[in-house]
Amino acid sequence: MPLRSASEFPITPDPEALEGTYQDCRAALVSANRSRGVLKAQSDRRGVVITELQRELVELEADLADEARAKARLHALNAKLGTVIRELEETGDAMVGLIDESERQSGFWLVEMFRRLIEQAKRWRSVKAKAAALASEASEGSIPTSAQKPGGYDQLGGQP
Repeated sequence: MPLRSASEFPITPDPEALEGTYQDCRAALVSANRSRGVLKAQSDRRGVVITELQRELVELEADLADEARAKARLHALNAKLGTVIRELEETGDAMVGLIDESERQSGFWLVEMFRRLIEQAKRWRSVKAKAAALASEASEGSIPTSAQKPGGYDQLGGQP
């Protein structure tokens, strides 16, 4: 039944039409109450949906924060790893250079070359210790599951 305005009903109905007017008014009231109930149910459903979306938004925000922290940590580890790799390459190149130079030298210069080679070997060990510490740091610091790739591998390529 379509909703009817109160102005459609007479303020002072004829006594003969009183029963019919009452039935019309009652039917309009029932229809209005049903419509109000439908609107209330729709409003309640929207409220539930809004609450659920807000909860999911909070979860997404937390996941994105975890992802940002994981990416920042990975970036820091990559920067440290790059430094260690450069140091290893420089030390290795220096050792190769010393060995090549020592092949052309003899006598006292050879002793000096061995001393410099030993210094480079110590530097090599120091850099390897940094690399081991970095690897230990990477394995001890857990990467959040949101940063793990499908298939059980994390962003560093290792298994969690």
